[in-house]
Amino acid sequence: MLVCFSLMADAQTESWKAVTDAHHMAAYLVAALQIGVFVMIFSNRLYYFKEQEVNNRAKQLNTHLALVLNANRTQIWTYNKKHIFTLLSSETVSRTDLAPIDFSQFYDHEDFEVLRQCLNDVLQKNSLTEKLEVKSHDGKRIYEVSISVLKRDQHYHPEVLLGIQRDITESKRRDEKTRSLSLQYQTVFNSSLVDMIFYGADGRLMDLNEKACETFMIADRERFLKRHVHFNDIPSYRHIDINELHDSIRLSSITDIDDVKSKDERIPDMKLGGKCYYEAILTPLHDEKGKLLGVMAAGRNITEMVESHHKQEEEAQLLRRTNKQIQAYIRNINYTLRTSGVRMITYHPRRHELYIYSDLNKTQHRLQQIRCITLIHPSDRDRAKGLMLRMDRGKTGNISEVLRTVLRDKQGRDVYLNFSLIPMTDQAGNVTYYFGMFREETEMVYTELRLREETKKAQETEELKNTFLLNMSYEIRTPLNAVLGFAELFNGPHDVEDEPVFAEQIKHNTDELLNLVNDILFISRLDAKMVEFTKEDTDFATLFDSWCYMGWSTQETNAKSIVSNPYNHLVLKIDQQHLGDVIQKLCAYSACYTKEGVMRAKYEYHHDELIIVTEDTGNGISKDMLPHIFDRFVREDQNKVSGTGLDLAIIKEMIEQMGGQIEIQSEQGKGTTCYVILPCEMVSREKKTDMIN
Repeated sequence: MLVCFSLMADAQTESWKAVTDAHHMAAYLVAALQIGVFVMIFSNRLYYFKEQEVNNRAKQLNTHLALVLNANRTQIWTYNKKHIFTLLSSETVSRTDLAPIDFSQFYDHEDFEVLRQCLNDVLQKNSLTEKLEVKSHDGKRIYEVSISVLKRDQHYHPEVLLGIQRDITESKRRDEKTRSLSLQYQTVFNSSLVDMIFYGADGRLMDLNEKACETFMIADRERFLKRHVHFNDIPSYRHIDINELHDSIRLSSITDIDDVKSKDERIPDMKLGGKCYYEAILTPLHDEKGKLLGVMAAGRNITEMVESHHKQEEEAQLLRRTNKQIQAYIRNINYTLRTSGVRMITYHPRRHELYIYSDLNKTQHRLQQIRCITLIHPSDRDRAKGLMLRMDRGKTGNISEVLRTVLRDKQGRDVYLNFSLIPMTDQAGNVTYYFGMFREETEMVYTELRLREETKKAQETEELKNTFLLNMSYEIRTPLNAVLGFAELFNGPHDVEDEPVFAEQIKHNTDELLNLVNDILFISRLDAKMVEFTKEDTDFATLFDSWCYMGWSTQETNAKSIVSNPYNHLVLKIDQQHLGDVIQKLCAYSACYTKEGVMRAKYEYHHDELIIVTEDTGNGISKDMLPHIFDRFVREDQNKVSGTGLDLAIIKEMIEQMGGQIEIQSEQGKGTTCYVILPCEMVSREKKTDMIN
């Protein structure tokens, strides 16, 4: 700057001609350039400081705006013609541009579609502003959205829309809670079974429910309320200052309604007359500051109750006069009960209680209906329930039943009681209770039971003998005839080449005859319950595979056999021999009808039950034959029989006598699946970590 000023001073001292020479012109240009640079630097710094001041002011305003938005649970966003939403964060006061699909994630899908329709209506100038309520995407929040135009283009068409979103969830909840409480109050008030009457803080009658109108026989409720009956107009409340009422009080009163109606012209709307016995509870209602809001009166008309009490007193005197006559009769009955061992009983259907009397003056036992049922033996409980149900329904007619109880006599036998009851009715013919007696018939019943058991044993013995002979004669003749027939062929003319065939047929039918006889003998032992099943600790997992393959190997088949064994060790308390026979017979049955395809066996142990499944892709069983599959000597076609015809019958009988059950599902042409469920106790187990089927 000093150089510039010196050059300018030199220029002023020289003449005009000297000033216009080349050296001076260069000096002037340099000075002007330096001045311009100084002005630019000064202007730049001045603009920088102004910009900083504006930014700081903008930050302060944005911070204030964020505080206002947060305090009012409000959020601001914009929407333009390019379908871009710009979201203003209330925390960082930043802007975020979102596509509609991203912005829709904040709202419920259906509500967002309504919001988009409102935005389009404003953009299309179909509406100036829009206001709607939308839910958040999870449905937990509710927002009130106001849409208006923020910016218009040069043709005054909406270009940018402003959305102001306010969280009104709490407000909605408060409104809903208020509405619910109001509804509950109105419901309780109007549906109460007692008279509900509300007086305002000034003592005027404000409201009364239908029950109160019914009690005081008020025909027109609204008309009665318009008469402005005061709290102290009620004779029983005249001594009470409503403003001094701080706690609930109970009142009982006797009012002559006819006298009150003659003195107060507002009361004649009540049709009730005569003396009224009434009790009520007065409860003052205050707000949080203790200001009186009104008084709620809850009461009831007890006139009938009081009159009934008076009547009962009169009847009680009559009963006392006749009581002495009854006592003599009761003493005679008590003597009879003590000497005969019979007990009197009464049953009251309404209370579901049975009373047992050792004499008429003393109740020996009072039993509820459930207790009575529990004292009956389970075998007779259905009959006892039916007996109780008949009496609960008030059925007429005499009742007589012999029931077995869980009580024991001195010999340890179940006690049998013979009950005889008759219904007692009122004047209208309705049953009020049942009266009767019971006596013990244990000795008689056990004598009859012994006779029936001996008779049954004799019949069962005869049936078992007949069944055994029938089974023997029914199936044993076919293989026996075959053996005899081929044996006779040896004695007749024949070719030597046929002798091996005759011998093979004789051997085959002899084996079949032997198996048949063995099965008949075994199933006969099962029928007679002569087979003993002994449970012992057995590692089922180590034996299952061998049992399955042994069963499949009894038949020639090309089917693939698969065993699924999920355990290394599974020690169960089972009958090893008989359960092994069951599994082998099931697998042999499966192999008999599965020449091609797959045969599979698997098991699992759940909740004290061993579940065994065998399945195959063989011929299957027809729908008509499936219900009879466990019958003895069932033939699945005209000539073919499964094993000896007793395999499935033996399997079923063995499983059932071991406490289990069996089920077969099959469809002809698609295979058969057998399920065996056997209850047993597990001792230990070790499951395979990786099971490959």
